[in-house]
Amino acid sequence: MNELIRINYENETPSVNGRELYKALQIKTAYTDWFGRMCDYGFYENRDYETVLKNVIRADGAEMPQKQYDHQLSINMAKQLCMLQRTAIGRKFREYFIKIEESWNSPEKIMERAMQIAHQRAIEAERRIMQLEEENDVLQISLNQSRQYYTVAKYNKVFHKKWNMEQCKKIGKALSIYCNHNDIRIRKCETNDERFGSVNSYTLTAWNSYLGIED
Repeated sequence: MNELIRINYENETPSVNGRELYKALQIKTAYTDWFGRMCDYGFYENRDYETVLKNVIRADGAEMPQKQYDHQLSINMAKQLCMLQRTAIGRKFREYFIKIEESWNSPEKIMERAMQIAHQRAIEAERRIMQLEEENDVLQISLNQSRQYYTVAKYNKVFHKKWNMEQCKKIGKALSIYCNHNDIRIRKCETNDERFGSVNSYTLTAWNSYLGIED
């Protein structure tokens, strides 16, 4: 099917630009007068068309500061406007819009849109799951319950290192320097000890690398 006028498929339903249709139909009266008269036939904003405010473009392509009203019309409204013109070109464009509607509502197109929606929802669900997993990781780290991040005290306890307080402080400072130098992420976690409050937590990989332990 040859394209008589540009169809916009970016929204939920296809639409056509009001001024472009006005030009294509070779209307002689001013656009605003013509469009206002057409709306008297029972077309309503936000149901049959949307109003768009845009800058005026001169013949040389320069953008002017003045604004002009334009409209995005539903295919159904565009089809009826063509019929109202009672001209040969109006009938030609009406037939074109009928074919656009038939194509849009065909079982193949409906199935294609349904698959696109399902795919988009699957992507959104996957993104949400990843977000929840990240939030869960952050919560576990903040509560010092993660199996991937270890504070000095937690590492000392879990792996039975038997470091004293002074050794833990030195290791914590050295490990922080090591991680910053090697661009390894350090996370914060809360402790139940008021003396320490929020402390650094390091990945198990960082610990193994720092201590020279092979994975």
